[in-house]
Amino acid sequence: MVRHYTQLEMINLSKLPPTTVKRWLDYFSYFVQGIRQGDQMLYPYETLKLLKRISELRMERYHLSTIVRLLIEEGFPMYSKGEQEAPAPESEKESSPIAAAAETDQQQQLVASLSALANELIRLAGHLNQWKVQ
Repeated sequence: MVRHYTQLEMINLSKLPPTTVKRWLDYFSYFVQGIRQGDQMLYPYETLKLLKRISELRMERYHLSTIVRLLIEEGFPMYSKGEQEAPAPESEKESSPIAAAAETDQQQQLVASLSALANELIRLAGHLNQWKVQ
């Protein structure tokens, strides 16, 4: 089993200001595969790598929206919000297969639209780079 870290542990490990880590975890939530356990969010070690890369890009004075594009180009994985919930115990799961199918379909549509958005951003970045060279 992979070790997960609390938000406070992520703050201590990253050596970044607490408000910055909280803001980035929220803003870049599609790049973070957090697991909710009770009232606490737990994050895998890869989140620390993400925070360090965001910190490097911010030090280079990149805007947050540009950082999102760069993270996509660099191949950081993206997750849908539905993938971030810890599995519910059997007694709490919805018993309706129709509701479960609808939720799965909604998640697939979200991932597909984010993927299409990422591809479009990469295409636009290529055009901008080509235009900049000319």
